[in-house]
Amino acid sequence: EGPGRRSVLQVAGCERRCSGCYVPETHPMNGGVLMSIPAIAARLLADEGTPRAGITILGGEPFLQPTGLLCLLQSLTAQGQHITLYTGFTLEELQQRDETSTRQILALTDILIDGPFVQELADNAGEWRGSTNQRILHQPGQYLTSNPPSA
Repeated sequence: EGPGRRSVLQVAGCERRCSGCYVPETHPMNGGVLMSIPAIAARLLADEGTPRAGITILGGEPFLQPTGLLCLLQSLTAQGQHITLYTGFTLEELQQRDETSTRQILALTDILIDGPFVQELADNAGEWRGSTNQRILHQPGQYLTSNPPSA
């Protein structure tokens, strides 16, 4: 779920409900456990005696909670954490949102894995991706004022 040993947050709620999703239990919008941002950050940053390379956030769909996601990323990046973020949205879809929080999230993200899971494209997807249509985008904030990379 990203480079090196990582702490992982799996959020609840996904409207896409991709066929063959690895974690369909994350689809219900009222699923999961309600937690405060400081409590989530504390759990992700807990010292377990082995250094971590960063934090990975996946879903469900993290961008369905942009305000909370932004607050969490601000807290984690203030602690020097490398952020890998998975989303079923493409970067182009995220760029079309008229939300300051979405732009700020992308600017705080080190690696974005974008695009929906497509079961027919799952074979040989490679490291970190569920299907070959998904892209691994380093520093996605750089694309906010330019054209996004091609697949």
